[in-house]
Amino acid sequence: MKTKELIKCLCRSPLYYKITRQRGSHRVLKSSNYPDLRIGYHDSVEVSGGYVKNLLMKEIGLSEKMARGIIK
Repeated sequence: MKTKELIKCLCRSPLYYKITRQRGSHRVLKSSNYPDLRIGYHDSVEVSGGYVKNLLMKEIGLSEKMARGIIK
């Protein structure tokens, strides 16, 4: 998964993250119901499945079932 696709997943329902700030290759995303995120944005780099799982389950606090639903 590319970083661009990951950010699109985070911005749609039910998370509704919005990019609030960008400095260099890092973007800060905020949501009213979930913790703030800081993501390195590089168009050509693939994000590993482990990174996505860690982000969704540990940093945001989603269940595995909900995390899988967001990715699809």
